[in-house]
Amino acid sequence: MFAKKLFEVLMAAMLYLLVTLLWFVYAMPEMVEHGSDAALITAGFGSLVWLSATGCILIYIIQKARP
Repeated sequence: MFAKKLFEVLMAAMLYLLVTLLWFVYAMPEMVEHGSDAALITAGFGSLVWLSATGCILIYIIQKARP
């Protein structure tokens, strides 16, 4: 059971890092360079969603670590 849980945690961490890198290296800079209002709003909204998801993940990890 421990190996399965470790695998799930590592896969989730890898997926989070992959999505983070794709957003900040590929998608968002292209939207900002495009410069239209819709692209800038989408880039800002996507960054806020990423920040919110990161905060939720951190809160979940802190709550699970408590005995």
